[in-house]
Amino acid sequence: MCIIIDTNVLVSVFENKSDNHHDFLPVHDWISKGKGKVVYGGTKYIDEIGAKYRAFFIELRRAKKAIYIDNEKVDEQEKIASSKIQHKDFDDQHLVGLLVESKCKLICSLDERAYQFFTSSKFFSPSSQKPKIYSNKANRKILKDNNIAEVCKPCSASTNAQKKIFDKLNSN
Repeated sequence: MCIIIDTNVLVSVFENKSDNHHDFLPVHDWISKGKGKVVYGGTKYIDEIGAKYRAFFIELRRAKKAIYIDNEKVDEQEKIASSKIQHKDFDDQHLVGLLVESKCKLICSLDERAYQFFTSSKFFSPSSQKPKIYSNKANRKILKDNNIAEVCKPCSASTNAQKKIFDKLNSN
């Protein structure tokens, strides 16, 4: 499985002291212990995640637990998304751009306003291409191998060295 993590849930997914970490623990465990990988990229996304998570994602990438999608390609898809939908609630074009460019099948977010855009047929057709949304532990059943996008293959369970990266984030 690979997943795009909206900035509104980064802390919830990766920091075990966050208030709602329990809802995002399945995502955390799938990445830290299982076959999961984080997908990231695009100028706006990179800016939004801040220095701490940029460094963390670079470390994950070196450990083959994150997939970087070229900023220019994501930015181009973001522009296309902006041209297809003009709506007051559509402020996550960069995430749609990342979904389209990566062909990632999962996104983790708490931005309910954005859900309709994350799965819009203007971007994802046929409907089987529409990403699934993880918003709490009730969605944990979508964290499975058939939701591994091609860009994330091959995938294998985390090694002990990969697991230590996650421990280091929470020890700071």
